[in-house]
Amino acid sequence: MNRVLSAIAKRLPAHAGDRAEEFLFGLRSFETLQLPRTPAMTIICDDGELADLGVASVLDRHGVAGVFAVSPDLIGREGFLTYSQLRAIAAAGHEIAFHGTTHDPFTGFDGADRLLHACRDGVERLRQEQLGAPGTLVYPFGKHNRWVRKAIAPLFDCAFTTWFGLNGGRVNRYAIRRVPFGAYTGRWTANEAAYRGLIERCAGSGEWLALMLHPGAPEHGDEHNALLSRLIAFAKESGVTVRSAQSATGSCLSAKAGEQGWPAKGS
Repeated sequence: MNRVLSAIAKRLPAHAGDRAEEFLFGLRSFETLQLPRTPAMTIICDDGELADLGVASVLDRHGVAGVFAVSPDLIGREGFLTYSQLRAIAAAGHEIAFHGTTHDPFTGFDGADRLLHACRDGVERLRQEQLGAPGTLVYPFGKHNRWVRKAIAPLFDCAFTTWFGLNGGRVNRYAIRRVPFGAYTGRWTANEAAYRGLIERCAGSGEWLALMLHPGAPEHGDEHNALLSRLIAFAKESGVTVRSAQSATGSCLSAKAGEQGWPAKGS
């Protein structure tokens, strides 16, 4: 039966198959996470490009922490952040997340062992550069499925997908939803009213909004950084705490790790 359901999921459009898997098979114990009813917003910069520095400046002005997802193979290349810049970002209180060692989609690896070996290599390279072992993963291109989530679970506390939505209550901690901002947003581009509406929903229902940014993309401009600044101010006024991924999920992640007999990663 599982093979039949997997075959059906593979025939669905991009990401629809992944979501169908979760719906059909349900959450496994290591994936299940009960979030607290605490309104929160997290700002995530994808890819680790130099343009992330503009977002870091916005976050610093508001005194809030963000998440910067990087791939070790890209660090220091033309247009990308250096290790020195990343250490400065981390020293300012921001979270450094893992975005794959090579930025290749995880579903393209030839099995769990090869994927895990590649991730361990990248995590160790970040550790050697005094950036610690990241507890948060951001999937390259958002690509993941059941075997990928099981493979990466020993290394990471939580992982962000490109599935759209807010997070609240019982969630898959290895498929945390996000809302695009700045680039790759479609109808959400610079729609301030829509973003404010999501923040208000978080304030009223205790949900968690993760904004996913690609500051290095042409579609992300100075106007988006200005909009982000206004949204952060609005979130704080609305009682929505702007925090890193590890801060937003920390206590319940540690509790779940203890139940499973795992160490609390990224701590």
